Amino acid sequence: MLAAEGDLAGLRTPTSIGSAPVAWQYDGDQGPSHWGEIAPTTASCEKGTHQSPINIRTTPHHQSHDGLLVHYTAASGHVVTSHHTIEVDFQSGESLEVLGRTYTLKEFHFHEPSEHQLNGRTYPMEAHLVHRDETGHLVVLAVLMDLGNESASLSAVWDRIPSEKQDEVRDLLINPQDLLPKDLHHYAYDGSLTTPPCTEGVHWIVLKEPTSITSAHIERFVLLIGHNARPVQSLNEREIDEE
Repeated sequence: MLAAEGDLAGLRTPTSIGSAPVAWQYDGDQGPSHWGEIAPTTASCEKGTHQSPINIRTTPHHQSHDGLLVHYTAASGHVVTSHHTIEVDFQSGESLEVLGRTYTLKEFHFHEPSEHQLNGRTYPMEAHLVHRDETGHLVVLAVLMDLGNESASLSAVWDRIPSEKQDEVRDLLINPQDLLPKDLHHYAYDGSLTTPPCTEGVHWIVLKEPTSITSAHIERFVLLIGHNARPVQSLNEREIDEE
């Protein structure tokens, strides 16, 4: 999950809340192996024990009945190209329900290649749909993306990508449901933001079935953004649920 300029809710606020923004990158001396050294606010990137992303082995896991329901309809979004991703922000009431709570969709964005792995396999891309409840708790729905046929919804986003970073294109009408596979069976675990400050306490839902993306879409993303995936982190003592 991208905390675009690294806040707790996936919104565009500074990484170091209440202080000057903290610069970070995906390579070099500001890359993932150094994130925990950037500032006191990013220490969790190095010292946290519930970090994301992870490699998920598809051996049997604890069976969960978390009651995942998505309530997405066509809504107006704003396409933003930041320093670290392409993002679509929402102000409407799209939501999902899980574990008896309702979370409102705030934005979705992309990582290339995928951040999560299945059985050690990295996918060409991954979409993160970031949700927050009224108390500030986060749920991220992760959709792995494999090479395949063109998606009309993705094409609509890509056709409206601003030409310059930090620009914004308003009023893209899109149904987030179109980004999801038909099968919503998934893995779930407790983790963190995948960018600084790497704050823990994020509930992750990783869908088992990938969707498709074309090589042309990936190439354009990389040309504009570059590679933006954090390496997988240790599972430690965490359990993975499955439904």
